[in-house]
This record gives sequence, structure tokens and C-alpha cells, in this order.
Amino acid sequence: MTARPGSPPSPRIGLRQVAAAARVCVMTVSLALRDNPRIPEPTRSRIKRIAGELGYHPDPELSRLMNHLRTSRTARGRTGVAVIDFLPTADHPENAYNRSVRLGASRRAAQVGFSLTSFHAADYRHNLRHLLRVIRARGIEGALLMPSVVPLELDLGENWEGLSVVAVSKSILAPRFHCVVPDHFGNMMRLLAALHAAGRRRICTVFDELFHERTGQAFAAAVQWHGHASHMLVIPQARAEEGPAMVVDWLARHRPDAIFAQSAAVATALPHLQKLWPRLDLHLVGLGAHTFGGHDYLDECADLVGSAVIDLLGGMMYYHETGIPAHPRLTSIEGMLVTRPRGRRRRGGPAASFRAAGR
Repeated sequence: MTARPGSPPSPRIGLRQVAAAARVCVMTVSLALRDNPRIPEPTRSRIKRIAGELGYHPDPELSRLMNHLRTSRTARGRTGVAVIDFLPTADHPENAYNRSVRLGASRRAAQVGFSLTSFHAADYRHNLRHLLRVIRARGIEGALLMPSVVPLELDLGENWEGLSVVAVSKSILAPRFHCVVPDHFGNMMRLLAALHAAGRRRICTVFDELFHERTGQAFAAAVQWHGHASHMLVIPQARAEEGPAMVVDWLARHRPDAIFAQSAAVATALPHLQKLWPRLDLHLVGLGAHTFGGHDYLDECADLVGSAVIDLLGGMMYYHETGIPAHPRLTSIEGMLVTRPRGRRRRGGPAASFRAAGR
């Protein structure tokens, strides 16, 4: 029905009128209209129906004000993020990559006003439901999932609604959340291309089986693309103790002029290789958390991975993107080669670093 010219405008239907009609409080209406999972789905549907029947429409000026207030609360550090690790025990040693991820996330969180709280799944006997209950009880809105030592499938029946979640590893196989990881495939492609340009042709790679799985076989895919699949050794977890002997035998047969290595077995095997080939011109590049003192290594910029997770979580929490996403996004961070000429560490930019790989 159209109002007559000159007649007073109809009063705007607000949250109070909807709350009165639905016989709930104003806060319940506000949360229901924003699809907050704290309000049961049947209640949300009923409130939305009543709001539509009454002709309720959000006030754009009020919406802008509320967004400003929510941003201000975030800036004052009232938004919490849980950093969850899935290590076998609470005192299990954390590798250099994980520590760097935490450091990067912590620094960025301090800049944007988030508070980080560490949770060890082992403290809750790896009972995910209990852990999530504690996180929700503390009013925490976001979760950063740290890498698992062994590729892990979480309980698919668990409810993640109300939490914005980002993983920093492909080792969380299921459910699939948004993920920020190093650009494993791209980094390896650039490193291999640089070694080829430097005249290296007999290139071997050595991985541990668990690393191979945790990185989604991305390193191996680049190796295969460049035609070195037959010179790739993946050490089975069940034969980890035999790793050094396997490495010596493998490299003695292939006689490489360059090695990409992630396995600690390579460090044990190096003295034996140097005795076998005292004049061997061998270029070694460490991958993953292994740096092999004195040799070049790929810096995966884990601190930037942690920082990027906080930025992604901030946007998700602002727009209330929670639960398991229907279409998980993957964000990759480019790494750089760290060269160590004459035993000194030098870290350059990505382009210069990858060009230096053949030195």
C-alpha cells in the first residue's frame, strides 16, 4: 500500500518490534538475523519469518555503526584465536618450521589486536569434541590448526560452526579447511630450473615418507615434471633406521651432482659420501626443517605463513565465515633459497635466491 503524498512516513520496524513479536530478547533477534550458530536453526528460521512478515529491513547507517564498533572491539584485543597442535604428547618437541609459524602468527596477532591461546590436543586425550567445547566456553572465535606429524583425519561428525578455521598444513586431510602453506610445488620447480641453468644434470632428491605425505607430494610432482622421478628416494617410515645406509647405497649408484634432501638420514650419510668421493662436486640443498649446517637450504618463510593465517582469520571472523567451508581456499607463500658461501649465511629475495641455486 503506497502512502499518500504529505502523510507521515510509516515507523521503521526495528529489532525491538521483531523481538516482541517473536517473544525473545533483542540480542537473540540480532544473532538470528546474522545466522549466528549460537541460536538454534529452528529459532533462527522462525525469527527470520516474523521479521519478513513485519517488513523489517536493516538500517544501513546502524549497520555501518555496528561494523565500526565490532572493528573497535577487535582492535582492543578482545578477539581470541586458538592455536591447536596435534602432536602426540603435550611435551613433544616442535620443529623449527612450526616454531616459526607460531612466531609469525604471534607477531601479526599483536599488530592487529588478537590474542592467541595455545591448545594441545594431547591434553584432551585427542578428544576433539572436548577440546572444541573448551574453546567455545572461552569465547574464542578463530582457530589455527598446526601441522600434524602424521597425516591426520579429524572426526568428520564434529561441529565446527561458530569457529573460523584455517590450517597451515596439508597434513590435516579431513575435513578440508582453508589452508595457508608454502608454495612447495612452485619453490621446487624454480630450484630445479635454476640448477639446470647452472649445468647440473644428475639431480637426486631424498624425502622421508611422512614429509612426502604431509606436503601432498608437491615436491615429488615438481621432480617428476622435470624428469628426475627415477632419481627420487622416499624413505619408508617403517625403515627409518635403515635410512642412512639406504641413502649411501642410493647415491653411490646414481652419483649425483646435486641433492635436494629433507631426510635427516642424509646428514648421517654425508661423512660416508665424502670418504667415497673426496673430490665430488656435490651441491646440497636442504628442504623442510632440515638445514644441513654449512649447506644451502630452502627457506619456506614459515613466519610469513603464520602472519598470512592471522590476516585470513581476521577477514573470516569479521564476516562470520565459520564451520567447514564448502569450497576450501589454498593460499601459498613463495619461499627463497638461503645460500651459505664460505660458511656464511646470506638470505636474498626470491628471484636472486633461485638464480643463486647453481653456485
